[in-house]
Amino acid sequence: MNLSRYIEYVPYRVAWAIAHKFRKNKSIHFYCAGHVDYVVMESILGHFPNGVVVAKNRKVRNELKQYGIESKLYPTFPDIVVIPRHTARKYPEPGIKKIGMRHGAYHFKDFVKASRYHMFDIYFVTSNEEMRLAQKKGIKNTKAIGFPKLDTLFNGNYSKECLQDYREKCSITDDKPVLLFTTTWDKSGTSAIKHWISRIDELTADYHVLVTVHQWTKKRYKQILKKNNKICYVEDKNILPYLLISDVMIADLSSIIAEFCALDKPIITYIVPDGKRTPKEIKDMLADISFRVNSFDEMKTAVQLALSEPNKQSDARKKYNRIMFDELDGKAGLKASEIIKKMYF
Repeated sequence: MNLSRYIEYVPYRVAWAIAHKFRKNKSIHFYCAGHVDYVVMESILGHFPNGVVVAKNRKVRNELKQYGIESKLYPTFPDIVVIPRHTARKYPEPGIKKIGMRHGAYHFKDFVKASRYHMFDIYFVTSNEEMRLAQKKGIKNTKAIGFPKLDTLFNGNYSKECLQDYREKCSITDDKPVLLFTTTWDKSGTSAIKHWISRIDELTADYHVLVTVHQWTKKRYKQILKKNNKICYVEDKNILPYLLISDVMIADLSSIIAEFCALDKPIITYIVPDGKRTPKEIKDMLADISFRVNSFDEMKTAVQLALSEPNKQSDARKKYNRIMFDELDGKAGLKASEIIKKMYF
């Protein structure tokens, strides 16, 4: 631990001890580095009426407020904290029970070193298969719950009326299929955005086109997409309703592919270079669940095939859904909350 960390560590522990001494009931906090973290944890938080949302800073607090979510500013001093990132160091008191989880579905990047997981008392993963793979990497504190973010896709949260609002927001009519383009971070080396960003207008005569990009995507790419009035550029942090109103996804190497796979809809993926942490099993999965393409022209042909044969890879998608999520029953948040309550309340 360097000196600056030590200077922060001691005052935090003192402040926590004081707060803990005068607290009558156990407190559970949900740490958010952005609104996407809230979306991931929301179905767990719903089982804790007294749970407190914690914003990383004022920028995040204002972002959450735009969505009607009240939060406290970090630092806070809970008994239990849930964090959907590898930032357990934010709560350096050993007396705090720390629960980690992913902010993306499954592990589309290979596991980091085991010590990063062992900073948590529990680390939630999305399936028993992922737990087995984690154990092979020396990670011993995982528990399989599913992926809470997806609960609203399967618990009836989105009514036809609700989805119609999103369709109208994107000016979607019934006469054309809906394509959803998505891409991972362009600096990762695994993004396919360069393949389609300058040619996407070629599709808009025959299809409604929605686009969402990684939050760290270059500003110039975002500006190009925002200015394109022929497409619907999606900036909402909650992408789930847009998955529901789309017919085909075009992607590269992002965990949002798993979320679309959960809906058993056709997927097209660009073949991209391996990243530093690209697991072989993910490449094998993409080969099974999606139409693989190398170019924009190949992608255009694949869209036609995907729409004409939407069930072509359905069996493979269902197979990998079981691998990635165990059960898609809308109860992952409930399972997580029951584990937390049983162990710490």
